Amino acid sequence: MKAMRLVAASFWCLMGMGLPTMVLSQPVVIHSGAGAVPMGTYLGHLVAGVDQAGVLEGVRFPIRSGMVPGVLSEAQARTASGLFRPEWLAHPVFLVGTDPLSRQWLSQHRQALIALGASGLVVQAESERAFKQVQQLAGGASLAPMVGDWLTTTLRRAGMQTYPLLVLADGRLTSSPPRAAGASPTAAPMQEARP
Repeated sequence: MKAMRLVAASFWCLMGMGLPTMVLSQPVVIHSGAGAVPMGTYLGHLVAGVDQAGVLEGVRFPIRSGMVPGVLSEAQARTASGLFRPEWLAHPVFLVGTDPLSRQWLSQHRQALIALGASGLVVQAESERAFKQVQQLAGGASLAPMVGDWLTTTLRRAGMQTYPLLVLADGRLTSSPPRAAGASPTAAPMQEARP
């Protein structure tokens, strides 16, 4: 009871001094060290609506990651084995740009990406309009603009310079989603786009 009166008295004392009792602040970083996970893939649903005006407040275009359109080789994928720990991944994550190769890849693999529950990050987009066009092409797949550079920096340090690519839920990298059991190979092999 005495503690309650002390809390109430402190509150009224602060109010009387004109100090605000609630202060708006920047988001709190919970952990920023080994084992920290970027939040980008968890925010894709916020920008999933192609009919939504704009993207996300604060996202600036152009988006550039230092990666380039290309095809991930099997050797590169093997080199990256273990790069991403499975416990970091809530679901598969794919990286695309707004370039012709990314558009072709997204069209070719859209249904498989949706079936996997994969979320996409756009690592290259010259404008909001280009981002929205790729978002529309993604159909029902969640797609968000890349904010920050942790993921792409990690990939580049491991020798991965190209996108589109898919990081599977077990941490493996691949240039295309795994085929479902019994699926027929209907898609033609992806050709590298020429600018």
